[in-house]
Amino acid sequence: MEHLRAALDAARNLPDAQAERLLCHFLEEHGDLLPDEKGRVCHALALCQLRQEKHAEARESLEKAVRLLEKDAELALALTALARVHLACGELQKSLDTGRKAHRMLHEYLSPDDARLAPSLFSLSFAEYEARNLDRAEELCLEAKALWERQRGQESLEVSTCLNNLGRIYEEAGREEEGIAHHRSALAIRRKVLGDHPETAFSMGNLGTALAAAGKWQEAAAVLEEAIACYARCGHAEGRDIEGYRRNLNVCRKALAETRA
Repeated sequence: MEHLRAALDAARNLPDAQAERLLCHFLEEHGDLLPDEKGRVCHALALCQLRQEKHAEARESLEKAVRLLEKDAELALALTALARVHLACGELQKSLDTGRKAHRMLHEYLSPDDARLAPSLFSLSFAEYEARNLDRAEELCLEAKALWERQRGQESLEVSTCLNNLGRIYEEAGREEEGIAHHRSALAIRRKVLGDHPETAFSMGNLGTALAAAGKWQEAAAVLEEAIACYARCGHAEGRDIEGYRRNLNVCRKALAETRA
C-alpha cells in the first residue's frame, strides 16, 4: 500500500504527460496489485489523460477503473469522470446514463460538505444541458453553486462559472432576463477577482450575446466591443469565441443602422 500511495502522490505533483508515463509504468511493474488498488491507479491515469484531452485513452482507463473499484466514493468519482468522457466522445446517452448513476452514488458515499462534490455535480450538469434537460441541468448547477458558495465564498471563480452556465441555461429556456442577470453577476465577479483576463473577456462576450438575443442592440454592441478589446489586451486577437463575438457585434451594428434609417 505504501508504494501505491507514493506513486499516486508523485503523480499529483507532476505535469500530466509525465504523470501518465509514471502511472503506466507503475501498472506494468506491479502486476500483484489488488483489484481495488489497480482501479485507483487506472482512475488517476484517466484523469491525467482527460486533462490532456486524450479522450479515447481516458475512456479505456476509466472503464477498467469502474470494473475494478469497490463500491465507494472513488467509484462514484470515476463514474463522474466517465460521464464527462462519454460526452466528449459524442456519446450523449451513455453520458446521461453514467452521470445519473454517478449522481446517486455521490450522495450515497460523499458527505454533503465534501470538496469533491461540487465539481462533480457541476460536471454532470453538462450532459443534461446538451440533452436539453434544462430543469435538471439547472438543478445540478444550482446544487454545485450552493456548495461552492459555502466552501469558497459568494465571489469565487467557481461561483462565477456556475452563474455563467446558469445564464446559458436560462437563455435556452427562454428566460432571457434571468439569463442576462446571471451573466452580469458572473462578469462582476471576474472583473473583481481577475481584472483583464481571457475569462473576464469570455464573460463579457456571453453577456453581449445574451443582450443581442434579447434585442438590446446598443448595450450588446458596447459589451461585445469591450470583450474583444479585453481579449486583445490579454494578447488574444483570434480564436473561435472571439470570431463569434465579432459576428454578433456585426449583427448588432446592422440592427442599429436599420433602426436609425
